[in-house]
Amino acid sequence: MEIGEVLEGLDQLFANRESNKVEDYLSSYLEKALKEGDAGSAITIINELIGFYRDTSQYDKAEAYCEKLLPFMERAGLEGTIHYGTSCLNIANAYRASGRLEDSLAYYQKVFQIYEQVLDKKDFRYASLYNNLSLLYQEMQQYEKASEALCSALEIVKEYPEAVVEQAVTYTNLAASYVKADRLNQAKEASKHGLAIFEDGRTEDYHYSAALSVAGDIQYASGEYDQAVLYYEQAMFALKQHVGVTHAYFRIISNLQLAYEKAGHAKALKGMTIAEDYYNEYGGRFREALPDIVNEIAFAKVGEGSECFGLDDLLSKDHDFGPGFCVFVTCEQYEVYGRRLEQIYEELPDVFRGFSRPEPIKGAPRNGIIRMEDFFGRILELNAEETAYLMKERILPENVFLRLDDWQLKTVTNGTIFSGQDTIFGDIYHQLKKGYPDSVWRRKLAQVLGHICQDGQYNYERLMKRQDTYGATLMLQSFEENVVVFLYLINRVYAPHKKWMMKEAATLEKGQDILQMIKDLMEMKPDAESYQKREPVEWIGKKNTDDQILQKIDQIAEKMVALLREEELTESSDSYLEGHIPYLLKMVD
Repeated sequence: MEIGEVLEGLDQLFANRESNKVEDYLSSYLEKALKEGDAGSAITIINELIGFYRDTSQYDKAEAYCEKLLPFMERAGLEGTIHYGTSCLNIANAYRASGRLEDSLAYYQKVFQIYEQVLDKKDFRYASLYNNLSLLYQEMQQYEKASEALCSALEIVKEYPEAVVEQAVTYTNLAASYVKADRLNQAKEASKHGLAIFEDGRTEDYHYSAALSVAGDIQYASGEYDQAVLYYEQAMFALKQHVGVTHAYFRIISNLQLAYEKAGHAKALKGMTIAEDYYNEYGGRFREALPDIVNEIAFAKVGEGSECFGLDDLLSKDHDFGPGFCVFVTCEQYEVYGRRLEQIYEELPDVFRGFSRPEPIKGAPRNGIIRMEDFFGRILELNAEETAYLMKERILPENVFLRLDDWQLKTVTNGTIFSGQDTIFGDIYHQLKKGYPDSVWRRKLAQVLGHICQDGQYNYERLMKRQDTYGATLMLQSFEENVVVFLYLINRVYAPHKKWMMKEAATLEKGQDILQMIKDLMEMKPDAESYQKREPVEWIGKKNTDDQILQKIDQIAEKMVALLREEELTESSDSYLEGHIPYLLKMVD
């Protein structure tokens, strides 16, 4: 195997920003090298795989190869050689990245032992060793030791004029150590040297993102928060372009969030804020290009995605996240103006606030030019006749409202309309946002009361008497979920998808005491022990007063009845919820 050609191919993948192909590429050549008995090439490829997995935060895979590498080299008779030392260095770096700091230090020390036997003190490989050791000392919060190691590395690197990038990396690492050691003036000087080297035609280098991030750290520590923001945003983009979304990427986002908070813009990284600011910055281009149509279309951020619910957080930024907004048009408008609108949208800047625009989702677009018939039809599962009715009447017929799940209506009425409140989309949005028609609302309440009663007040106890804790657990979960749905309904608010239901429930005005009781109930587990005191048949007609879950269910039901009475939805005080359904349906036409 020509290992040089393999490495050239690897470099080309990174140059083309095709890091998603690297794993398969290296794995296939590793398999080939092992079949050919080419130990040297296999060792090189394993080292490359370890480095790739380390840089992409796939630590389990990196560690798996670390455990195989040295025994493989020892069987090949390479123990104690410079190649063995280089592999130990690679393993030390991988362990450092995965948090195994003591193991990492042990391998760095092993590298020193080997290098002392085979290398001159000014050998360039010592510089790499000192550089990497300094990163470990930073992780261990031993910043003075980190600075000392980097000064040793810099002294060696300067002996090699051709090692320009390595010099920049060393300056960057030294700046990072000085920041942590609270030596800001020295940090600024080292950072300036490192950035100057990268920005002299070397910004495509993978390490440039680290230099930008460190520059952000320095500005943050100096109280220059707006400048820190600029550096962090550049660092995020550069890192994602080279290796994708990694742990380091999220660390930069976390630092960026802190900088925005210090600068007085705490919500700057919320998805809805990014969308609105992106529209405010660039949405005017639509008005400039199509002044005659722009007042007839809606610009908004509405639909799927946690950011549309205002529930996005750091973890939300791992996929389908970035600047963008929706341009809602009718099918008729799209036929006339669609191509021009899409062209304008595509020409908007691809990067905003450090994030690149997310890739479009085929068949379910979340940004860009969206035909509202497709949008409402897909999410609400409307047929052609129902869609036509919605477009004409700006509201749904009651039979459609009845069959829809809350989350569907929540999805098409969340977010914000930035411009176009009086458009067709705006009319439909505001009409649907008013909630269910009263007769539908009462039917929905009656239906959910039936589920709550059946699952919690009846089936749970029956199954516990049978000592079927698994079945009882399912009934209990259904009871809990439906009580939360009831709280949304009583507040006349559409419930989101269940994964967000509990988080958003904290914003509901009525029934917070019931919500807290549900949370308490969720902490409890069915216990069959008290039911084992009798045979199942002996429980007929008897209530187990020792079952604390049963007591909690009764307490929740009593609170629900009190709330129904406050809202004048029932005249009964019966704690058995099924008895309140007739009162709810009494007013239904």
